[in-house]
Amino acid sequence: MSRPRVLRSLAGLLFFSFAGGVLICLPLLAALAFMTASDPGPVPAGLIAAMAGFALLGAFLLRVALVRVVLHEDHVQLVNPLRTFRYYWFDVEDIDIVSGGGWIVRVWAGGVPRWAWGVSRIGRFGLPFAGVHDDSAADAPRFVYDGYRAMRSAWKRGNRSDDRR
Repeated sequence: MSRPRVLRSLAGLLFFSFAGGVLICLPLLAALAFMTASDPGPVPAGLIAAMAGFALLGAFLLRVALVRVVLHEDHVQLVNPLRTFRYYWFDVEDIDIVSGGGWIVRVWAGGVPRWAWGVSRIGRFGLPFAGVHDDSAADAPRFVYDGYRAMRSAWKRGNRSDDRR
């Protein structure tokens, strides 16, 4: 059995890890500064709420940093920010790439599309302002297209190995 192949954006991993770490450390530094002050006085409720919001946003960004697609011999695992999906290759109906809000790789199983955020890329200005592109091979970012091709070839290999059993 070969090792699973992990597909993810290195730039996304670094950016979201750094941003999440900063947003989690910011409330800790504010609490430390408040505790070491000579006469801190009462703590404003708004400050506590804002620092809790920063910490929650930082935790979510750290979760976003962990998005990935893991290709196994017998299944694919989509690790998205809020949920993880696992599909055996014989259950996968199609894998495609669409443009709309960026480049999104979808895995179809049971007639339901699931987005593979680990090999997708949001548009330059966010979802509402993304352009429409004609050809994914020519217009998609290299990272997205290479991840898409790797997923399709693993899907075809997985279906061939299931037919031999």
